[in-house]
Amino acid sequence: MLVFKRILIFIILFVVGVLLIKYREQIAKIVGKNDLAEKYLGAGGTYNLWVIIGIITTIAGAMVLLGKCTNLGI
Repeated sequence: MLVFKRILIFIILFVVGVLLIKYREQIAKIVGKNDLAEKYLGAGGTYNLWVIIGIITTIAGAMVLLGKCTNLGI
């Protein structure tokens, strides 16, 4: 059962991460520009921020799958 939970969480986080990267422009239009990201990441920083969040989400899913993220209680 534990492995099934890890695989399910990995799939969910992986899909969310990929969707964040794929639809970053639409998300930025809905949420709005992030001034801090625009300041420190340059022009288009908001879109880069969504890509970074998507990559982190995908990596977190892989860590759950491999059992390296034990703080989630899984």
